[in-house]
Amino acid sequence: MAGPVERKADRVASDLMRRIVGGEQPVGSLLPKEPELAQEYGVNRSVIREAVKQLEVHRLVRPIKRRGTEVLDPLRSPSPDVVRAMLFPEPGVIDQAAFAELLEIRTRLDVEMTGLAAERRNATDLAAMDRCLVELTAALGQPERYSSAMEQLTTAIAQATHNRIYQMLVHWHELVQVDLPQLQMVVRLANEPHLQGVRALVELIRKHKADEARRRVAKVHAWATPRMLAAAALSSGASLPDVAEGTLP
Repeated sequence: MAGPVERKADRVASDLMRRIVGGEQPVGSLLPKEPELAQEYGVNRSVIREAVKQLEVHRLVRPIKRRGTEVLDPLRSPSPDVVRAMLFPEPGVIDQAAFAELLEIRTRLDVEMTGLAAERRNATDLAAMDRCLVELTAALGQPERYSSAMEQLTTAIAQATHNRIYQMLVHWHELVQVDLPQLQMVVRLANEPHLQGVRALVELIRKHKADEARRRVAKVHAWATPRMLAAAALSSGASLPDVAEGTLP
């Protein structure tokens, strides 16, 4: 369990991360000195040191001898926490552009890699998917449980590609979207029509119909993406007319 210093450091690191990702602390600049940050955040210097160490782990800063702590390019960081900071520039507000970019790359990966799963899957992979279908059936009418079962199916399909890097990316994406469960449930409808669609996709994978699987996944994303973007806008305080008319920035 984290102690008081660690909890304070987490808060400071999270705020500094948002400042770096948002450009308030430009790439190549130096972080304020420890005493200045300690005064700004109302904490002691040990908290600031711990917070800066966290930023180093995320590859957002690096210490330079006799100069200070240099800010690095956040786009070069592999950390899912950095992407989450891009998605949430402030608490409760989702950056529409960043969210659209995340959905765009996830769509392209899902389409191609689901086709690869259909080409490479084996009996063990299919058994894992069938177990997911059983859980999805049991979760009908229970949105949170159903969404969790869909995560399990996503993992099973990723495993069927037998591409370890893609499996890592799927888990990375789970960490990125940890603050977005309600948006997932907007499109993961815990009802029979949705389940029938999922079963149809698994059947395409079972029958090695890779191109048909790709087309189906592409259609699903084409349906889901605008709905998730609209839900994100509403959750961030946009008005219904703005969402309906597409006048959001």
